[in-house]
Amino acid sequence: MSLNTIQPSVLCHHCVMSGMCFGQTDKKQAEPRLRSHKVFQKSNVLFSAGQTFEAIYILRSGSAKSSITANSGSEQISSFYFPGDLIGLDGFDNGEHAQSIRFLETSSVCRIGLGELDKAMANSTSIRHKMLQSMSHALNDEDRFLLSLNHMNSAQRLGSFLLNLSSRFEDRGLSGNVFDLSMTRVDIANYLGMAIETVSRLLTQLHNEKVIEVEKRRVSILDRDKLQQCLLLEREPHMLFAEKVRQSNSIQVEVA
Repeated sequence: MSLNTIQPSVLCHHCVMSGMCFGQTDKKQAEPRLRSHKVFQKSNVLFSAGQTFEAIYILRSGSAKSSITANSGSEQISSFYFPGDLIGLDGFDNGEHAQSIRFLETSSVCRIGLGELDKAMANSTSIRHKMLQSMSHALNDEDRFLLSLNHMNSAQRLGSFLLNLSSRFEDRGLSGNVFDLSMTRVDIANYLGMAIETVSRLLTQLHNEKVIEVEKRRVSILDRDKLQQCLLLEREPHMLFAEKVRQSNSIQVEVA
């Protein structure tokens, strides 16, 4: 079982749209009203770019990726989704989806039709506020991602990606130090605008320097401080740690 798995009952209490299922009752005491959800298998598509916008979705379990297709036909991954995330907000722009959603593993989603959503937002200030908050959060994430692409080197991008995943899992009450990567290294490279060889090399470097431990798709963060230091430097991890060793040896020689 994936370390990223969240029990549906726990997720419901933290879901941004929980007010539509629990109403005004105490969520800690009440059971949610039955909301239909659909299970998808790995590689299944939830919706494709150009499809009519009819609903938003809440990822109940599993994980997914969003992507857009360039004129050349190549795929560019734009985001990854985990339990509790809202999917499909891109459709508000012009009534159709601008991106495609594909599942990375067996997953399930709750569907909220536009009519139901409009009614809930009109009747509930809390739901309306949470929807706007989610949209704002998505915009801020996009800005941070663009910043990383424009101003970070490969090591900084990968370090930022791992720390971001760690933070997202912690926000869901899961371990931020040990988690599974549901996406492939090819997906990570595509998302970060890097070659897959670079991703593999950097993961190996971080593993050898005991910053992280990588076992197949499971990642353990062993030294969070060193991983965060990677974001502040323009050099790659092995260059940073080699320099620290030289400095340490130099100090020892001077003391001697």
